[in-house]
Amino acid sequence: MRSIIQAFRTAGRSRNYVSPARNVLEQFERFRLPQVQRFATKSLPACWNCQKKSELKHNMICPDCGHLQDVDATINYFDLLSFPTKFPLEPQKLTQSFRQLQTLVHPDKFSNKTSREQINSADWSSLINKAYKTLATPINRGQYLLQLEGDQMPQDNSALNKEFLMAMMEKNEEVEEAEDQQALEALNAELIKELEELTQKLTSFFEEKDLQGVKGTLVEMKYLLSIQSSIKQKQQSLLGS
Repeated sequence: MRSIIQAFRTAGRSRNYVSPARNVLEQFERFRLPQVQRFATKSLPACWNCQKKSELKHNMICPDCGHLQDVDATINYFDLLSFPTKFPLEPQKLTQSFRQLQTLVHPDKFSNKTSREQINSADWSSLINKAYKTLATPINRGQYLLQLEGDQMPQDNSALNKEFLMAMMEKNEEVEEAEDQQALEALNAELIKELEELTQKLTSFFEEKDLQGVKGTLVEMKYLLSIQSSIKQKQQSLLGS
């Protein structure tokens, strides 16, 4: 067993020892999404311009007068991008929907409109960007769906077993010991494969409504993504050396 694992098992002997597992846990905190609140179904709001209550076009535009409405920060991101609220989705269709919505609210189209619509244009554009980034990656999409269910990621690594943590420490050590781009690319290829497998697991867990399985898988994905980030940083370091 490598020295790093031996150090992990005897950590209690030194006050200054910081385990690689803790380092990885601290790194993946940046992947955590802000908590999402669930909101009750609302009645149709009145258009701020014509005061009529109608189903909005693309959730943003009054069908009666054509004015861009105030941003609805509580809207379900799946609804905004015209997708069912499910984990599996087609990335190409998501990108297509994103671009279509951004075209509708692009600030250039509202340069001669009222100041309220100009502000709404910028607000909707920002929200559409945020929704797209959230749904485009499995890790963020999974967290968002979990939060829509009223649950959230564990605050610690209690969802992981010791064997997985040891395996992650070994991967971290392999990254540290890699001396060239080829070795790093090989390690990254392994991570990509493992992340794809975890994405398939998430699909199954969401279909089965197994939220405990979802949370455990998301935490594993966070660890792998943090190691992948370390690989990219080292690749950049090697290029600059």
